[in-house]
Amino acid sequence: MISPTPIARKVCLFCERTTTALRHRVRFLYGATKENFMAETSSELKGPDFEKGYKIGELADGTMLLGHAFGEPVLVAKRGAELFAIGATCTHYGGPLVKGLMVDHTVRCPWHHACFDLRTGEAIAAPALNDTSCWKIQKRGERFYVTGKTDNKEARKPRSSPASVVIVGAGAAGGAAAEMLRREGYAGPVTLISADEFLPYDRPNLSKDYLAGAAPEEWIPLWPPDFYREQKIDTLTRTEVRAIDPKRKQVTLSDRRSLGYGALLLATGAEPVRLAIPGNDLPHVCYLRTLADSRRIIDKAKNAKRAVVIGASFIGLEVAASLRERKVEVAVVGKDPQPLEKFWDANWGT
Repeated sequence: MISPTPIARKVCLFCERTTTALRHRVRFLYGATKENFMAETSSELKGPDFEKGYKIGELADGTMLLGHAFGEPVLVAKRGAELFAIGATCTHYGGPLVKGLMVDHTVRCPWHHACFDLRTGEAIAAPALNDTSCWKIQKRGERFYVTGKTDNKEARKPRSSPASVVIVGAGAAGGAAAEMLRREGYAGPVTLISADEFLPYDRPNLSKDYLAGAAPEEWIPLWPPDFYREQKIDTLTRTEVRAIDPKRKQVTLSDRRSLGYGALLLATGAEPVRLAIPGNDLPHVCYLRTLADSRRIIDKAKNAKRAVVIGASFIGLEVAASLRERKVEVAVVGKDPQPLEKFWDANWGT
């Protein structure tokens, strides 16, 4: 390992852009009123007003254009003779889709590669969990006009096979799987089992804005509590799966109950590496995996003057940046000569 090196404040760049973007993402998840959302975004509207029309010939094949309509940012894309219009902002962290990558009838966000269907606005790849808006386009002569929102998604026929689905792990993957089952028309029982005390939440933010004190805890859940009731998704928190019997198609829970399943999905995620050194269990040693872990670090940071972060990759550096926002002096310990050297060159790490 290298000697502890004080982390530079430039590491805070990892965190800076997420705070404003996350505020917009929360509006998608928790349904801020259209009036409030438009009032805050109207000053940010850029590009042509698609309500007034735009020349079709000025938009080249395979390109995208940022504009607005009805007080909201809209992305128009052209593929051959077809024109598509969807919401211009990624529903994950608010990234600008116009700066993303257009492939066939999809666009990928430039920040975390969330993918949206240009024909429907549907979120079709992680980490986006929510669709963006879809808009109607009318061609009149040499111009096109955005005339309002529409819903182009096909209605799915209800399906009840398999008999039931049990999902072990209630992180983003487990929660997204449950949501997608309902979206695709599965009508059978869905049970989400979590050893955590909380339902799916924004785990990556535990090392970023939340840890830095820039994001309140009510922003952390990925879906509001009503979502699970409305989607008829049964949830078991603070519950571990102790055994799986594939022949009988049953799981044994930590409270000794047995739960049958027609299909079983394991989405348990990963755990941080535990230090195999003396003192790894001292009360001031923290690991970061859960919301409770992040709460514990925040509590200890209130009276701490100095912290040592072991691990000089993304999460470690995000934690370091967040602790600096809390005025804690930070040293980072890593195996490589420079942080992130495996991902970029050594000059970047300096």
